[in-house]
Amino acid sequence: MSEGKAAPKIAVVGGGSYQWGPKIIEDVALNEDLSGSTLTLHDLDPEALEDLYRLGERMVSLSGADLALEKTTVLEEALAGADFVVLCISTGGLDTMALDLEIPARYGVVQTVGDTVGPGGVFRALRNIPVVVGIARAMEEHCPDAVMLNLTNPMTTLTRAVTKATSVRCVGLCHELFSTLAMLSEMFDVPEEEVGVGVAGVNHFIWITAVSARGRDVTGEAFRRVAGGEARERALGRSSSGDPFVNTWGMRTELCRTHGYLPAAGDRHVCEFVPGYLESDEERGRLDLRITTMETRREKLAAAREKTRRMASGEEPIPLERSREEISDIIAAMTTGRTSVNIMNLPNNGQLRGVPDGAVVETFGAVGGLGASGVAFGELPPEVAALVHPHVWNAEVIVDAALAGDRDLAYRAFANDPLVGHRPGAREMFDEMFEAQSEYLSHFEEPSGLTAGPR
Repeated sequence: MSEGKAAPKIAVVGGGSYQWGPKIIEDVALNEDLSGSTLTLHDLDPEALEDLYRLGERMVSLSGADLALEKTTVLEEALAGADFVVLCISTGGLDTMALDLEIPARYGVVQTVGDTVGPGGVFRALRNIPVVVGIARAMEEHCPDAVMLNLTNPMTTLTRAVTKATSVRCVGLCHELFSTLAMLSEMFDVPEEEVGVGVAGVNHFIWITAVSARGRDVTGEAFRRVAGGEARERALGRSSSGDPFVNTWGMRTELCRTHGYLPAAGDRHVCEFVPGYLESDEERGRLDLRITTMETRREKLAAAREKTRRMASGEEPIPLERSREEISDIIAAMTTGRTSVNIMNLPNNGQLRGVPDGAVVETFGAVGGLGASGVAFGELPPEVAALVHPHVWNAEVIVDAALAGDRDLAYRAFANDPLVGHRPGAREMFDEMFEAQSEYLSHFEEPSGLTAGPR
């Protein structure tokens, strides 16, 4: 920590996350700029909280880090005096996510992930927004100057809800760009830090419009090589397994070939933003679009829990190496005042032209002692904007519906989604999902019937 700067207090809400907890603890412990910090883990699940706390104690001990580790199940205790609040929660957990996927499947709607857009993304937002806004309002009381770093999906709508309904500064962070940078690094045989891209859009649907390698403009060559199948061949050459988390590049290759620009998130997310690609087994097979089943998710969670417990007990070694995530670097930059440029989700303040002010967009952003601000990108090419902009506007509708508890407006957002559209049974699908998750949607008023005109 630089002279004159107080070491920050960092609260992790959802600190019992077996996915995020180990990465956050380890990255903070290994970041020398955060020496002297306090890291408070908060979770409603005391068993998971204890698992991560025990793992954290070992990480701190093995690394020799000057890091005070705390735990609590009381939100107000975690937030008191915090400088940063890292959010990694999931309202309802895997049980509600199962409903997000299984009910639409009975109506013929296939989702590869279901956590950002599609029926699952809409309902994940509707049940999470009140909880996340509640946490932000608690921050206004207990740590009004703190910055929220949101890792929770759906990233766009949750970040937007916080910035629209509260005074809390909120930055959404996602790692989907990293796999595309790694592929471009490999294709042009340069270190990843020497690959430059122009990129913008919304979370999980960002588009690269320019590429450089060691300062040389290679945009046209990069897009030709991707569209020609080189990235897909490289990806498949490394893995022929059916792991749904493997980036196979079928969808990105297809859209780069069709639209002339490169989607930068993984195929499993990108394919849910555009209609048509998930509707047949043949099309999914052609592009190798893999569905992340609930069985796979439960197995992954169980494996992560077991790994955490084995590392905490000393039965399995802890590698002690920084992850690719940028959370600790952003906290360090804001604390020390040194500028860092990262991909981030922020309210639009002119960084992306053609979309509403305040709408949350994903571009590069600069962070430092004054906080975070988007780096000017300009305007998306029209053929890409035509795909992205409807999702920007529909996110606004989803947020408005969740904040107002307006069930009819929520249905309009649901019907606007390209995976739903105005297919027969859309209203019945919505109502079935709503009733199945009613314990998390108690803030919604009873439907009054769809009506036209201003609310």
